[in-house]
Amino acid sequence: MLHVEWSTADGHSGATDLDAGNKLVLARRMELPEQQPMVVEEIAGSLYVLVRLPYVSDPALVLTSTEGEPVLYRRQRANGAIVEVTTPSGVAITPEPGQRITLTASGTRVSFRVPELELAIATRFRASSSPESGSGTVQLGLSTLEHDDSWLVAALAVALSPEHGVVPHGELKSAFAAWRGIAEPSVGSFDRNVLRPAVEARGAELPGTRLNKIAYLVERCRRTSEFPPHVLDEVRRRLSSLPSPGR
Repeated sequence: MLHVEWSTADGHSGATDLDAGNKLVLARRMELPEQQPMVVEEIAGSLYVLVRLPYVSDPALVLTSTEGEPVLYRRQRANGAIVEVTTPSGVAITPEPGQRITLTASGTRVSFRVPELELAIATRFRASSSPESGSGTVQLGLSTLEHDDSWLVAALAVALSPEHGVVPHGELKSAFAAWRGIAEPSVGSFDRNVLRPAVEARGAELPGTRLNKIAYLVERCRRTSEFPPHVLDEVRRRLSSLPSPGR
């Protein structure tokens, strides 16, 4: 259970409890009337904060309740937006566009600021017994996000790449197929349906279609420390136990 209290700089506020799987979502809705630029709705157990602002992404923030710690996904592109996560101890970080993090300390606050909107979200939940990391957050664990192709292929790419290089395209494609238990896809299908969406989900823009998507992906994930060492070790252990596709 995740308890959230939200407020805006112009005086709107509210609170709700979110069961596992439900979310608080901030999103753009340009069809709202000018005289009512913000609407808050509860739909099927989730809370939606909808705003009539063109520079807010759709969605901009998604805070998901889980059986453990809540997960924050920042999809908001730059557009002058400031997104900040602050732990009760005062440590603050700024997630990059496309980044997902797990909040590990109850009382962590999330703030979202653009012109004409300042949204603050306070959280309360039962934290796990794992110690708080230096940044106040840890990236998501393997079991939480392996269902997401964009997350999985990035984790595989980083785990399989040497320290000063990147994993070959064919090896990554085979590893992805083995993990999913599917026939190995064609080069075009893998690039179009898996690699490119993974790069785009992290806010990176490829200047050309023929450039090395894996290199872009690995560099982006390493630069933002998206995968902690224990997750990469778990990925490698799992890969070593999987049969090759078609075996």
